[in-house]
Amino acid sequence: MANTAAACGGRNARRSRPRKGQRITVRWPLSLCALLLSLSAAGKIPSHFGDQMEAQLSCRGEWSTDYWRSYFRQYLGQPLRVWGEAEWFDAQKAQLAGNPALEVWVELPDSGVRMVGALVKGKVDTVRKNIEQRLGYTFESLPGPYPRYLSKMGSVLVPVTGTNEEQVKWYCARWHLGNRP
Repeated sequence: MANTAAACGGRNARRSRPRKGQRITVRWPLSLCALLLSLSAAGKIPSHFGDQMEAQLSCRGEWSTDYWRSYFRQYLGQPLRVWGEAEWFDAQKAQLAGNPALEVWVELPDSGVRMVGALVKGKVDTVRKNIEQRLGYTFESLPGPYPRYLSKMGSVLVPVTGTNEEQVKWYCARWHLGNRP
């Protein structure tokens, strides 16, 4: 990006005719410079992305789904799809509590639930262990026809079936007044 800034007339740009052995700097139109600078920053999630997502997935965040929709669009671009009353975004290889995230989602405003989640790669036991070790809380197994795990704060882990690779949905959901136990 420093080379782009220099070529766009930044403080490192050469303004006079180069002497023998000096580098020649090309001056580009301002609109082209703005495009190149935005492209060089595109596709990079901010350093605080993992911390904010981990807090939200742990049900320790109080942000609205409107906040997350805007946040995801700002840092991840447009949704990959709208499915299951949610907008799904490419997670751009973010690490969440030591687990590689494939996608993240946020519920639509009219869905009736306030949910933010992540689809992470790995076996549920490995994902669970990573979260428990790194974030310091535990999940309890819930009875039922399929495996589910719930933390005391309301964070949920559910293994995904019917895919070629091991995947887990990790989410925090609240209905109306909340679903905290």
